[in-house]
This record gives sequence, structure tokens and C-alpha cells, in this order.
Amino acid sequence: MRKEDLTLLVSGVLLVLTAALLIILEPRVSSLFPQGGQAVVSSQLLTDPFLQFPTADSVRVVWFTEFQGQGHTVSWGQPGQTPENAAGNLPNQADAVTTRLSRTREDEKSQINHPNFQELKLSVPRPIWRHEAIVAGLTPGQRVPYQVTSQADDGTPIESRIFTLAPAPQAGQPTKVLLTSDHQSMPMTAANLQKVQETIGQVDAVFLAGDLVNIPDRASEWFDDSRGVLSFPVSRG
Repeated sequence: MRKEDLTLLVSGVLLVLTAALLIILEPRVSSLFPQGGQAVVSSQLLTDPFLQFPTADSVRVVWFTEFQGQGHTVSWGQPGQTPENAAGNLPNQADAVTTRLSRTREDEKSQINHPNFQELKLSVPRPIWRHEAIVAGLTPGQRVPYQVTSQADDGTPIESRIFTLAPAPQAGQPTKVLLTSDHQSMPMTAANLQKVQETIGQVDAVFLAGDLVNIPDRASEWFDDSRGVLSFPVSRG
């Protein structure tokens, strides 16, 4: 067989394979997108807020939503206030920095009661936004109430419950630290963490050593797995 004939034969085979691949994949790809209508987006916060990276006079407040929104803020009060008497009286405010997560997704093994992710055949992206605000000017040893607010895409404000925060403890201040790891979506995680608080009271810091879920980019394992074995709802506030 001449070289030219062999080249034509190989090119023809590749063309046929490419066409067959497109025919096979086309219905699978198109099935990822609903026929008509828009994707349903939750009008609530995806998580309650939680605290990270305390300093001597500040702490970072982080929460997540399924919408980008038009504004995300944290409001906080004064020492001596309690969550019960702080509603409508949180005069201090800071804006959050919003970042869309780049790798969150759902797939055919996701356990989630979400209208956008039913009967999946392939992995599909799940848009989620992270919001982080810095609460500064805090007094060591003093807890203050705080609340986060996110404005939905239509401008509707969505508020969290009111929790309390504090800066890093001073040297020599007694603290209760929980070191935990390898939750891996196990069904008793929430009960175990609840038992910690029942046994020793409010924990001042939690060190998470890793393996909180099994599939780290499957969003529902962090936020809203229908089996209730998820990470953020058991470490909120």
C-alpha cells in the first residue's frame, strides 16, 4: 500500500470515529441542561456563618451562598450584649469579599434533594460563592453578638441567626480546644460533636486535621447531602 493511500485510510477511520463519538456524547451532554426554564437557586444562605483566623483584636467570618448576590455584610454589637437582646441593634458593619468556588460539582452519586441536580448522568458544575468579612476592633476576652446578611440577586436581604464571636485568647487564658479529623461523612459525626459540647461546654477553637468528607469537590457532601452526613451544618455559628 502506498504511503498516500495509508494516510487517506487512517484519516477516514479517524473521521468516522470522531463522528460516532459526537453522536454518542450529544444526548448525554444535552441532558445536563433542563429543557426550558431557568435553574432553581436557593433563596437562603447555604451555610450559617463560622469563624476563622482570630487575632488579638479581630476574627474572620465566613459563609456560603448559591447566588452571587449584590452585597454581603457582617454586623456586630458590643460586649455585654447577648444574642437575645441584639436583634436590630448591631451597629458595627463590615463588607465581605466574595469569591466563586472554582471546582464544586455534583454527579450521579450525589445524594441531594435539589431540583437542579436530579438524575445526573455526568458530573456538572455547581455554582457556589464564599463570603469572608473581617470583624476588627475587638476586645480580648469579650464576646459580642454578630449576624451576616446577604442580598440575593433580586436585592432581597437574607439574614443568618445571631451568634457570638471573640478574638484570639490572651496568653495564659484558659481555653477549650477540640482536635478532630476523619469525619468522612460518617453518620455519627453530628451526634459526637453535640456530645462534646454537652460534656465540656462551649469550645473556644476547633482544629480540623483533614478528611471531613469523602469526595472533596462534590459540593453536597459539604453543604446539603440528603442523608444528613455533611460538614458545615455541624460546625456552624
